[in-house]
Amino acid sequence: HGTHGTHGADEDLTREERWNIIWAAVNAYYTLDAGIALFIATGAFIASMVVRHVVDSTCESSAWVVSLVVLILRLLDFSCGCISMLRHPVPSRAGFLCDILKNMVITCFQGICALVQLILGCVLIGQEDCLLNGIIALVSGFVLGFQAIEEICVWMTVLCLWCVAGTSPVPGWTDKWVPERVKVEARKHRQKQRVEGAA
Repeated sequence: HGTHGTHGADEDLTREERWNIIWAAVNAYYTLDAGIALFIATGAFIASMVVRHVVDSTCESSAWVVSLVVLILRLLDFSCGCISMLRHPVPSRAGFLCDILKNMVITCFQGICALVQLILGCVLIGQEDCLLNGIIALVSGFVLGFQAIEEICVWMTVLCLWCVAGTSPVPGWTDKWVPERVKVEARKHRQKQRVEGAA
């Protein structure tokens, strides 16, 4: 009976493991979201280049430079998410704080780029030769601004969760929603820590 009790305790996820799985889920969701945003940014950059060289070739505009910066930021964002998931599929609380801060910094830069695009769009739309460039810059700025506001709200919420994670447990009934493979990996990590602790 004692052995069964110990086995049952080992089967249950610990509080820290439950939180770590939540961090992993947030990371996976955000990486997917960053992939979609990268696709949108790529489309906006291609559109700005086509308009610049084919449609409004007489328009002298630097809006495409901002689109390129946004594309690079989105690529960096998506790449960081993928690398983080590959290196630490189930991140620790301490490790995930770095991800939160990094993503908040990237999101702030995206917000600045959105503001620049909106200002450029307003300037260009008043010039007869740059009407289409201005429209693309305005639309891109609005979309990027909306994404930046959404993302900063998400990361502020996640940061609040991170702050309470040190003292607040995750309800045990959530275990049934966790894939078995994730549980197995969590237990393997626990056993590895025990072995290292014993050594």
